[in-house]
Amino acid sequence: MTGKIDLNSEKSQIMLAMLAAGLGSRLKPLTVHHRPKPLFPLGGSVALSELWIKKAKKAGISDVSMNLCILSKAIKDYYRERSPYSNSIRYVEEQTPTGTLGGVCKQVLGNKSKKVMENETIPDIEEFGGTTVLVPSGDIVTNFGIDLIKQMYDIHKQKGAAFTMVLCPVPWDKRGEFGTVALDSPEELKGDISKSGRIVEFLEKDPNSPSNLNNASIYMIEKDLLKILDPLRTEAVVGVHEPFYDFGQHVFPAMLGKLDYVTLPKDCLLWGIQYDGLWFDIGRKPDYISVNKAVLDEKVNVELPYKKKAWGYMGNGNHCDLSKITIEPPVIIANECVIEPGAKLGPYCIIGDGWTVEKDARISNSVLWKHYPFYTDNGDEIPAEKRKSVDAHRVCKGTSIDQCIIVGGTIDNDLQGKTVDVLEDGQIDIISNDWVPEGPRA
Repeated sequence: MTGKIDLNSEKSQIMLAMLAAGLGSRLKPLTVHHRPKPLFPLGGSVALSELWIKKAKKAGISDVSMNLCILSKAIKDYYRERSPYSNSIRYVEEQTPTGTLGGVCKQVLGNKSKKVMENETIPDIEEFGGTTVLVPSGDIVTNFGIDLIKQMYDIHKQKGAAFTMVLCPVPWDKRGEFGTVALDSPEELKGDISKSGRIVEFLEKDPNSPSNLNNASIYMIEKDLLKILDPLRTEAVVGVHEPFYDFGQHVFPAMLGKLDYVTLPKDCLLWGIQYDGLWFDIGRKPDYISVNKAVLDEKVNVELPYKKKAWGYMGNGNHCDLSKITIEPPVIIANECVIEPGAKLGPYCIIGDGWTVEKDARISNSVLWKHYPFYTDNGDEIPAEKRKSVDAHRVCKGTSIDQCIIVGGTIDNDLQGKTVDVLEDGQIDIISNDWVPEGPRA
């Protein structure tokens, strides 16, 4: 297919299918009882996944869906309460994740998608009627905006690609942490998309990879390819015979002819485009702190619901005398906070709704969450308002906090590089930001 494509004229042919069913294992305990990763707040209020949905709407993409697993009610509640999303997103709920391939196939093919488990519920939605699917992971934060989505679509169609992948350069000494891609004689382009070429090699977390181009988890896929891949899907579990459920582990090798038990048509072209702009994968707790720093530096294109100040942002209903506190920019003070005289905020401090920061407390390089609902191990929801009776959201006099993520609680000891969880009874649990649970990432 050749010629310039106007995305708006093709909007009925394009769907946004967001992958939002990951377990967020490396961000535990935050993802256990409070927020699924796609709802982690940026700048105190805006969900990670909302950035993609806003882009889709502004680009004229009206078909928007998400696959959900853990804390699915939290995601549906978040978007139901926000116009214009309230009735414009369709959801595919998974009791057990079916991998990146399963998540996309279910969203796009709906009730025609394959059933891979005996007790699995097939989505009660119709197959998407268009041709092409934009697939971002719900935990990716980037300035890959509307113009670049349009350019990606043009390249994808012009090259006749079945699958186009956005690639971001990573430091050479970090290649072993990412899936990297080699391109065949890439075309040099101008702008944030700087290269375009056929993918000839995909290496998963190989420290000796010949390329530092990282799979950025932003894809454009033809529905016809998904119809070929879906019948091949297996359960997304370790030990399954001839597994086929993950893009990186199975689909990309198969498209390159390197998966010995799957043969795909030779015209299933795998393409790559290099993006040189801002990109974050929120896989670890320090990543989450870093992306919020980028928000405060206004490097991320995110619309914050606060008033702009010389030192940062401030919401409504706060009780503080700015002449009696010390602010080292940038700082966000959200809504209904009490900041006592002598407190020192910043740099890179985000105070969510409803916090009390007592005299001489010091907070820097940290994100403090507002009250959110608590979800018990049985799946019961304790509303945010009720949580206030056991969770004071208070930083006590003289306490110092740096490089921390704090769900809530009463903080009366100095903290450095910690994550603070608030349990059902209001007790707090403090762990290192570097702690990750054992087992594979999910």
